Amino acid sequence: MDRKVKVLLYGEFCGVLTQSATGYVFEYDKNYRGQSLSLSLPVSTRRFETEQLHPYFQSLAPEGWLKRSFSEQQKIDERDILGMLIANGYDLLGAVQLMRLDDVS
Repeated sequence: MDRKVKVLLYGEFCGVLTQSATGYVFEYDKNYRGQSLSLSLPVSTRRFETEQLHPYFQSLAPEGWLKRSFSEQQKIDERDILGMLIANGYDLLGAVQLMRLDDVS
C-alpha cells in the first residue's frame, strides 16, 4: 500500500512525498513558489524518483541510540525511516514538517 505525506517548509505546503512498492517520489506542488528543501531538491515541476528514501529526507531521521529509542517507544521498525518521520513529523529538525495527507487541511 502506498504511503503519502504532505511536506511543509516554514509551515507552507510545498509538496507530496509518496512511497510505493517500487520506491519513493517527491513532487513539489505546482503552486509552490517558495524556497527549495535542499540543493539536491530544487523547486521544479520534475518528479524526484528514487529507489530508497531521498538522502535529504533520510537526514531528518534520528540516528544511533536515539533511533533505537524512538523505534522501541513508538513501536516502529528501525528500518522504517519514513514511518519514523511520519510519527514525528511535527517535530523534525529545521523548518520541515511531514504530515499524513489527512492531518493537514
